Amino acid sequence: MIKEYFDDFVDAFAPYDGDRVAAKFTVPYMIKGEAGESKIFHSMPEVSQHFQAYLNEYKAKGCTKCQYSNLDVKWLGSESAIASVDWLLLDQGGDLVLTWSESYLLSVIGNHALTYATVDHIGF
Repeated sequence: MIKEYFDDFVDAFAPYDGDRVAAKFTVPYMIKGEAGESKIFHSMPEVSQHFQAYLNEYKAKGCTKCQYSNLDVKWLGSESAIASVDWLLLDQGGDLVLTWSESYLLSVIGNHALTYATVDHIGF
């Protein structure tokens, strides 16, 4: 279930569509970024705009492919999990452009997972 969530994330990256990526999240959605930065989004249009800005930046840097590695999942009861991954964004030739680690707090109901909070990690 969680692996499929991240596999779909990779597919969602390809069209550079903020709405497609935002559909993997729920509101309110909280981000804990580097250096203590935190944001809370209260609407799906806000989440979509947030991700669209990143997708535009990645595209401008020449990122054409998204991969993840080192998926680590810890279940928090039967309907929540924390999943950590290392993200790798590659260019057309397969060279690494960007990388970071991120953890996701997921709500898992049936076979459907949505993220309600993320934490960026410095380096990996």
